[in-house]
Amino acid sequence: MTDNCIFAGFPLDPADHMRGNEKWLSEKLDAKSSRFLLYARGRPLMDISEDLKPAFKTVDDIKAVAANDLTNGDNNWVFLGINGDVAIFAVAIAGKLDLAGHEKFIDLRSVALQLGADGFSAVPSLLGRGKILLEWNGRRHFCSCCGHKTQAERGGYLRKCRNEACKAEHFPRTDPVVIMFVVSGDKCLLGRSKGWPEGNYSALAGFVEPGETIEEAVRREVLEEAGVKIGRVSYVKSQPWPFPSSLMIGVQAEALTTKISLDTDELEDADWFDKTCLREVFESGGSATFKIPPKIALARYLLDAWLQEE
Repeated sequence: MTDNCIFAGFPLDPADHMRGNEKWLSEKLDAKSSRFLLYARGRPLMDISEDLKPAFKTVDDIKAVAANDLTNGDNNWVFLGINGDVAIFAVAIAGKLDLAGHEKFIDLRSVALQLGADGFSAVPSLLGRGKILLEWNGRRHFCSCCGHKTQAERGGYLRKCRNEACKAEHFPRTDPVVIMFVVSGDKCLLGRSKGWPEGNYSALAGFVEPGETIEEAVRREVLEEAGVKIGRVSYVKSQPWPFPSSLMIGVQAEALTTKISLDTDELEDADWFDKTCLREVFESGGSATFKIPPKIALARYLLDAWLQEE
């Protein structure tokens, strides 16, 4: 099994040491060798001619879009990293763009589902980081400390207040979420939220509250949602989740109790599933009563890892 999951495995050198070099960034923004990922309302521009792939653009392509001026110092572009000598940027398109017949803006979830169908791909990680940074910059035009306008710096990884009396620095936010694969012997606890399609079950999950450890968040969330008490908590895997900007922290949690007391405001159903039965379901590709979680979900990674254990 791969060590990576969808939205993990960033394929570029982030080149953090160059983000503060405004001269270098300016040169790269105008370089013929640089490549640009375009986004419209959070959707990346994809080449759908053959295999699905990002539709990278050149600086001349970008300049042809009248509403996009990469030198305005605002928030419509971010620096993602370098691939050899090639600098990669993400750009939020505000103006009209004439697309080729083989190009289309596609929802990132759909892109990830398609690219991850046959195995791991690092492309969703690249596209996800661009989406996260562009949307964060787009929501941070004003300083939360004094209300004055902010400006982007360090290639979009920092916004600074323009008010000389304030000069507050604001950094991209990541919200930690625990996703708990709860086990008791050869059974695992899975649940389904209201509105989910019939047969869709997944690991329980919830946001980490201020001042909590990961272990405390896991125990609180499982007890609140399913009434099950948790003992040992073991870290397994993390996953960036660009909807809008979370870090999924995947753990395996050992149940101390098995009686389910459902919080119906949080879950529609929860149940214990036998490992042998789930292996048979996976081998058959799913059933009417249990649909296998998609590969883009960290819950799928946790479930796969558990089913492969002897």
